[in-house]
Amino acid sequence: MTEQAQTAQAMLERILRDEQPHSYLVIGDPSPLEATPTIDGEGPVAPRRLAVTEAAGALPSLGRQDLVLLAGLEELPRADGEVLLSRLRDLYARRVVARIIPGDTWQNNDMTAFGFTRLADLGGDDGLLYGFDVGTYKTTPDWLNPRYWANPELWGKYRW
Repeated sequence: MTEQAQTAQAMLERILRDEQPHSYLVIGDPSPLEATPTIDGEGPVAPRRLAVTEAAGALPSLGRQDLVLLAGLEELPRADGEVLLSRLRDLYARRVVARIIPGDTWQNNDMTAFGFTRLADLGGDDGLLYGFDVGTYKTTPDWLNPRYWANPELWGKYRW
């Protein structure tokens, strides 16, 4: 395992420790990454496992997961990969960690367009690690507050 992969492995273990997921799904073969979380003194949470090709069809029956580790997106046609990523992000996972190998199908800009942030470079042929967390995806901008809404100082003074 390369030094970058060891750093990414430590990052994944930290995510698992911090998140304490009650439901954990592994899609594809995440090698060289993998870790089994434990929940506050309880035993380890055994992750459910799915092949990349069967994931889209199986997700509705599994319900929403606390954490999904996705690898092998390159095995799917581009359109199917986009559907899988967007469904995981929007419906079936609170947090997604995805390992991609940049090539003809997936690039850094593609993952950024889906709202994923780059977490680590695994080095060599191991690819890149990206993450999406619905809780930290978008910070509230300063302009989005009542101070800038339609002259609030005039509310109740005039009838529009």
